[in-house]
Amino acid sequence: MQTAWVPPFNPWLLAVLVAWSLFWKGLALWRAARSTILLLALCLFPAAPAFAGWTATVTTVDGKTMDLEAAICREGHILVPVRSLAEALRAQVHWDPAGETVTIIKEGNTIKLVTGSREVLRNGERILLDLPAQVVNNRLVAPARFLAEALGAGVDYDLVTQTVRIISAPPEKPERVYNSSFPARVALTNNGRLWLVDGGRAGSAPVQVTADGAVEIVGWSPDGRWLAYLHYDSQDIYSAKPYLWVVKADGTGAFRVDPRPVWDTLDGRVPGWSPKANIIAFSTQGSGGDYARDGNLKIASLEDNGRVTVSELLPDKSGVGHFAWAPDGQSIAVSLPRTRERPLLIDQITLGGKITNLLTDGEPYPPGEYFYTRSATGFRWSPDGRYLAYYLEPGSPSLAADGVDIRVLDVQRPGRPLELGAGLKYPQWLAWSPDSSRLAYMDGYGRDATVDKRLYLADMRSGSITDCGSAGQVDTQPVWSPAEPYHLLFCRGKENVWWDGFKGGVLVPGQRIWQRTDTGDVKSLTSGPADTADYAPKVSPDGQNLLYLRLNRYDSGSLYTKPFAGGRETELIRGLTGGHGYYGNYYPEWVSVYWEEP
Repeated sequence: MQTAWVPPFNPWLLAVLVAWSLFWKGLALWRAARSTILLLALCLFPAAPAFAGWTATVTTVDGKTMDLEAAICREGHILVPVRSLAEALRAQVHWDPAGETVTIIKEGNTIKLVTGSREVLRNGERILLDLPAQVVNNRLVAPARFLAEALGAGVDYDLVTQTVRIISAPPEKPERVYNSSFPARVALTNNGRLWLVDGGRAGSAPVQVTADGAVEIVGWSPDGRWLAYLHYDSQDIYSAKPYLWVVKADGTGAFRVDPRPVWDTLDGRVPGWSPKANIIAFSTQGSGGDYARDGNLKIASLEDNGRVTVSELLPDKSGVGHFAWAPDGQSIAVSLPRTRERPLLIDQITLGGKITNLLTDGEPYPPGEYFYTRSATGFRWSPDGRYLAYYLEPGSPSLAADGVDIRVLDVQRPGRPLELGAGLKYPQWLAWSPDSSRLAYMDGYGRDATVDKRLYLADMRSGSITDCGSAGQVDTQPVWSPAEPYHLLFCRGKENVWWDGFKGGVLVPGQRIWQRTDTGDVKSLTSGPADTADYAPKVSPDGQNLLYLRLNRYDSGSLYTKPFAGGRETELIRGLTGGHGYYGNYYPEWVSVYWEEP
């Protein structure tokens, strides 16, 4: 009977792992303590001189400064005008002068306050306030925290800037704000559901595709007729399994592609469309209660009538790791992780099943070795198919989460890959210029995406590497403009170590979309309220328009557009929601765009 191999006990390894675990636990405790300290400071010193002149200029709602001229600080509580705050949170306000009563209505919730009384009715339930609603400068004011939270908003206080930040609750469904036509089909998520918007049809409302569970958007087919997505049968995606689905562009005809759940991980090992045809590559996992992967590679071909044909390129137990389509759509790069029997391999397999080895790295790992390179992940092909950028992933998941080596393989000149540095293993953070001459990537250790991540450029022609970062700033999400001269777009904002201290505001306040020209000039393309952040830049194929997300809280925002060359920004769709991802990476993306022909 064959038994499982168990590594020998190593006290030094144990000490390293324990120290590493204690470091992260200690950091989490300090972050939690910091929020508590700020709250205690506000409560214990309400009468400090700094609060005496407190005015409305330090109250923001969804990143916008409120003109609450009657706001005051009294007995450790901040009181704000009821009508101004309620209407800013999109509630209706009715005043009864006879009974000196105000009624606030929002999404089925009704709140009634009476002047001079601490008693409030919320949906018929009696609540006692710490301070009564009262008239100040001819305005009815009430405690800001009660009002905001009663209307579903979050409240945060910044002791340093003496700013009250009020963040409205995410909308229950998306809303099309711009009713004129725009040349794009948009897939988006809201509260775990999938919605589609046909921008080419003026005034068309968002179409709901899913009604239960949770979704992750895979993306549009090359011809824009189909959208692929992963559907979880539970809102708790960490306990549920994802199944691959496709739906027509109009929101009809949705069906599951394969009866088995697919293999989906944080580093981007997800299904992907061929760049040339309506074919999806994916790998599955067992349907039981565990997360054992099948180690296969499958392709699903969709016909115009919706019929799908699924076939295997590599069978179960092949050990397939990460994979990515080559630019011509005729082959797929596949990572085969190192095992006790084989070294790490990067192979290229055609749709006909022909396999070519691109890289053999090292030897099979011997028993007793703990720190070793296990696999290649995060593949990104250059548009001409010559270069393959990737990450080298160590055998320790904890170490891999804090930064891995970045490499580039020259397929036409096999040999030692180019070493670029180290960063987090997100394929989206590897971006090739359209002419394949330059690779933009994010360099920096630490699993937080909000700290110590700098933009770098590697020139394949000269071999030079340029640090494009800026002191005290954090960079993320690089993309290139499609037309010459090629400009690099990316997100940049002030580093934020304490982003998880407040579960309402954005993670990197003031983050904007920036542009680096081919001459090296850098400028901000977007601007907005200081408590908002811009993400997910997308440039139209003609290079004329920019789409991006503007978040007013960490889990909610709107889709905006503006001319790439400059001009007025326009809010297109409100109510996109999603998670901030693994330590603030914002993957999977909340939105996928298919640009229509102009």
